[in-house]
Amino acid sequence: MTLNNHQNLGADGANHVSFASIFGTFFRIGLFTLGGGLAMSPVMRHELVIKHRWIADADFISVLSLATVVPGAIAVNIAYLSGRRLRGKTGAVVAVLGTILPSFFVILLVAIFLFPFFSYPQVAAFFRGCAIAIVGQLAFAGYIFGKKLLRGWRHFVVCAAGVLTVGVSTPAEIGRAHV
Repeated sequence: MTLNNHQNLGADGANHVSFASIFGTFFRIGLFTLGGGLAMSPVMRHELVIKHRWIADADFISVLSLATVVPGAIAVNIAYLSGRRLRGKTGAVVAVLGTILPSFFVILLVAIFLFPFFSYPQVAAFFRGCAIAIVGQLAFAGYIFGKKLLRGWRHFVVCAAGVLTVGVSTPAEIGRAHV
């Protein structure tokens, strides 16, 4: 894992990234992104790998892979794993709080002040626009990570099979596949 000052992390995972920097970065990510973990992952990668250079790209791909297979929200899992790599258990807690608090406060404010306006056509149109933006974020995430990970024709075949399976299945059919 690479840090801003290009030092490697010690065995205990401690380094010189401040808790305030971790919290601020994850809070900003949580505040300005919509759509959940997969839509947030390119923003997280940009902040952690490209902008701050706190984590190497290969390490972020490993974090993302693990975050998608363990139970829980993907964004929270990425925050936990990244925060733990940066500053141990306390770093994990700080990163998770930074990720979830913006959503908590926004939902609280919406519930308090905006709930009466949900029936207005302009508000409904805004949320439809948000849904379209989230689809764009997910497509961008697929593009960014696909160009890094799809290296041979076999990778493309497996990816295409997965996309087709999800695309032609209903949520109920996908849920039954796991039972």
